[in-house]
Amino acid sequence: MQNATILALQGPNGRDADLAPLIDAAIANNGRLSVLHVGPVPLLPAYSVGAAPYAVPYMPDDWVTKRNAMIEKMAEKQTQTRELLKKQGLTGEVATLCVEPTGLHTQIGVRAIFADLSVVLNSLREETTAFENTVYGLLFEAPGPVILNSEKKAKALAPENVLIAWNSSLPAARAVRGALPLLRSAKEVTVACIDPDPKKWADGESPGADLASWLSHHGCRVTVQEYASGGKKTSAAIMDRAAETGADLVVMGAYGRSRLNERIFGGTTRSMMEQEKMPVLMAH
Repeated sequence: MQNATILALQGPNGRDADLAPLIDAAIANNGRLSVLHVGPVPLLPAYSVGAAPYAVPYMPDDWVTKRNAMIEKMAEKQTQTRELLKKQGLTGEVATLCVEPTGLHTQIGVRAIFADLSVVLNSLREETTAFENTVYGLLFEAPGPVILNSEKKAKALAPENVLIAWNSSLPAARAVRGALPLLRSAKEVTVACIDPDPKKWADGESPGADLASWLSHHGCRVTVQEYASGGKKTSAAIMDRAAETGADLVVMGAYGRSRLNERIFGGTTRSMMEQEKMPVLMAH
């Protein structure tokens, strides 16, 4: 992604080594690398002493101690990362964000407004709620795509082989547009249509053909494949096809149905977010 601004989001226990592929990608493409160290703090317990309406709010000392310790830890990380980027001659902002996990959603989105690509590093997975709200903020409050599990493949940020999980939805189309610079430079792009619906108002008689034509016009080397899930979940079928084609990256739309629906009943987006084996680029 030439001249792109990459936003890396790292958890409290993230390492400098985790940033190395992002640094290499920024240098190779004359880009900017911004790093946001995310430090989730515990939820503030709601205590009060006395009976309403005369109760006095009470803030536990251990909560204050934990919060201050996280802020201090993130400040140290910020200094280390600034020194690291300076040594590499890279420009970009290094910042910290220490809030309760439920408050990450909107604040993450604001930080990612001018990022061409956001990369959530797996060190954030240590706090499940923080990880999920970080991804939600990027998908729903920011304009660019997000990559998960970039550490799992050496070529995730400069893929040679890409699998597009295509279902003719608007989120999928946005994901493909966001990934276009990566698709142009890839040696092989596979448009995978899993259990396509041949109806005219759905995937049509030739699922993926229109997308392949558009990508070819942009200089991508594309093949279209239709796959039957064989009764498996769509997410499992995507993972199988990615392994079969040797994909370095999966590109897909996120949340074609509501988050509440996926949280209660499960869904492809949630399953692909939770898996940690395959790099995946998502957009909503």
